[in-house]
Amino acid sequence: MITHADTDEERADVLALFHRVFDDIAPTAVPMTDADGMYAPLVVQYRSPESGKLLGAASSCRTQLAAGVSMLRPEASSKFPLPEDRDYRSVLDKHSELDLMAVEPEMRGQGIGGAMLAHMETVLRERGTRVWFGNVTTDLNTDALRKFYRTHGFTVLEDRQPLPDLLGKNWLPFGVHPDVAFYFYKPIKRVTAHAN
Repeated sequence: MITHADTDEERADVLALFHRVFDDIAPTAVPMTDADGMYAPLVVQYRSPESGKLLGAASSCRTQLAAGVSMLRPEASSKFPLPEDRDYRSVLDKHSELDLMAVEPEMRGQGIGGAMLAHMETVLRERGTRVWFGNVTTDLNTDALRKFYRTHGFTVLEDRQPLPDLLGKNWLPFGVHPDVAFYFYKPIKRVTAHAN
């Protein structure tokens, strides 16, 4: 069953899952609720309907660059204007970065990851998000993850190919991070109501 991790306690559980599944996860990898205004996170959890055990989780939020730019005071940005492709304020709520996603190893291949992605895409669409992107690092099973993201409708780029400008913005102003194997992205289409 997929629910949102909206409390610090639930997010601590999600962070603990990420620590079990991944090496070298920062203690701040999952934003706690006091940072919701800055990062606008969507943190989902998949729990066993029978036991309530956390079996999978995912976190998507504003990029750190965008969150940082959003904190600039208007007088600072008028004195030191940002290049248009790096001024993320106009697209704060139109993008989301799939930061982390994990499923307990013994539960993989059962559709949990795909169900979390589908749920998140629906919520992001409702929020007005227009593009969703992320990356896979070299320490992961890149072949399987490349196939996984393609299967779920993402454009998967070649190894170390940078993201194109999305929403007219450069999301990699410092270049491709050395730990990144590949990037992926997906436009999120608006659902329009049809009149009868």
